[in-house]
Amino acid sequence: MIMKTIVNKIVLSAATIGLLIASCSDKDLAVQPRQSISSETALTSVNSVDAAVIGVYATLKSRVLYGRDFMAYGDVMADNAVATNKSGRLVGEGRNNVNAHYANWGTAYSAINDCNLVLDAIPRISAATATQRDRWEGEMRFIRALLYHDLMRSYAYAPTFIVSASNRGGVVLRSTAVDNKDTAAAFRPARATIQQCYDFIINDLTIASTKLQTSARAGAPHFATRAAAQALLSRVQLYNGNWAAARDAATAALTGGVGTLTTAANHVAGWRASTHPESIFEVRFAIAAESLGVNEALQTTYTSMGAIGAPSTNGGWGDMVPNAVTLNAVGITGFPSALSIANTAALPTLTRTSDVRNQLFEWGGQRTNPRFIECTKFFGKSGFLNVDNVPVIRHAEVLLIRAEAHYRLGNEAAALTDINTLRTNRGLTAVTLTGNDILEEILRQRLAELAMEGHRFHDLKRLGRDITKDPSVGFTLAITDFRVLAPIPNGELIGNPNMQQNPGY
Repeated sequence: MIMKTIVNKIVLSAATIGLLIASCSDKDLAVQPRQSISSETALTSVNSVDAAVIGVYATLKSRVLYGRDFMAYGDVMADNAVATNKSGRLVGEGRNNVNAHYANWGTAYSAINDCNLVLDAIPRISAATATQRDRWEGEMRFIRALLYHDLMRSYAYAPTFIVSASNRGGVVLRSTAVDNKDTAAAFRPARATIQQCYDFIINDLTIASTKLQTSARAGAPHFATRAAAQALLSRVQLYNGNWAAARDAATAALTGGVGTLTTAANHVAGWRASTHPESIFEVRFAIAAESLGVNEALQTTYTSMGAIGAPSTNGGWGDMVPNAVTLNAVGITGFPSALSIANTAALPTLTRTSDVRNQLFEWGGQRTNPRFIECTKFFGKSGFLNVDNVPVIRHAEVLLIRAEAHYRLGNEAAALTDINTLRTNRGLTAVTLTGNDILEEILRQRLAELAMEGHRFHDLKRLGRDITKDPSVGFTLAITDFRVLAPIPNGELIGNPNMQQNPGY
């Protein structure tokens, strides 16, 4: 709950507090948040604020944020992946059951309050240089914007598609910290409107874009940079329906010097590297101790193999897998119509097109019967099983954002240029299209490019398109169904007459 989770504390690590350094490097993101420290005693020096900032980054590793859910749920709740029921996890989300949904509210608001604690402290740190102040402000506004947009994607509609009868607004906006129990007890927030929330997020990212340097620290993309703020702004403006602003922010991000588009020759290798070469912002999992474990990490969620290309080995659970929608999009055929085969059966040969992205999907292991085709985008890239850096926003996504913005603005030639840049870099030939076929090709490329990265559910939602579930689930979730929105936690409603629950809960 907001009132219980953001009282007078900021999540820091005791090890981080001991780092008496004037600036932080990439390795510092290995620190796990383990200790809550009072803001009055913690945020009084350059070193303590630097440590607090690291603690905020570390929060993004949470399972309900980018440790798993914001990557996995966006596919398993959509039309392009299924839950295998090998462990029982994600089955409810795969069926869009009531209350089986995003649950990032409490963790996100705790981290937002930590951002606010740092922002509130900046004027008090007299020893800080202007460069340090700008970096702290830019990074905290970037992370606050990321968290708020993910809250909006979970609990509210996007401005481009709103079901008026079900619209209860956006989420709760806080620009300053709740820093004592009396304030928290008196805090009875109402949800801001959808547009107020988007305006708040856009303002944060606009300011962050001016405060952050081209490479604010060593270690980009694991720290926010100007390019990261512009990339996230392009995504937010796409959801906001401001096509010109989305186009301009995307162009700035693509030329911002962080991340580069992979080619057919190195695309698969990019997913095997510790840091993805396309990442404009990435959440870093650096050491084995940071693993979410064999039950919840991305590797075990997506794969049951112990090694890539070794379907006879056992590793994770493989709780969710791509279905025919994804496999056809990346150019794989020859799989059984039921998607799975018995462990004792011979593995069918998969027919693949020249699309290099299909090399990231293969027959999985024998963890439990049956076996499926699995996604190997996340496979121990940091050198440890179940420890993978997580690309939050990549060069390819931003290129597709710009392509869609160009199309919406009537510039079909520019849209096609961006589409064909991606296609040729993935081993496909260029296409010549007009009209609505351009939009559909952009959406096909988003499906193929961003598969298993958590975007599909949100794309269908912002476009107002029904979600046709896999035949094994057997229904279509109308975009007007209340289950499209996550439930506000009940604790937020108790004693707060100003808070409105989403319909159906």
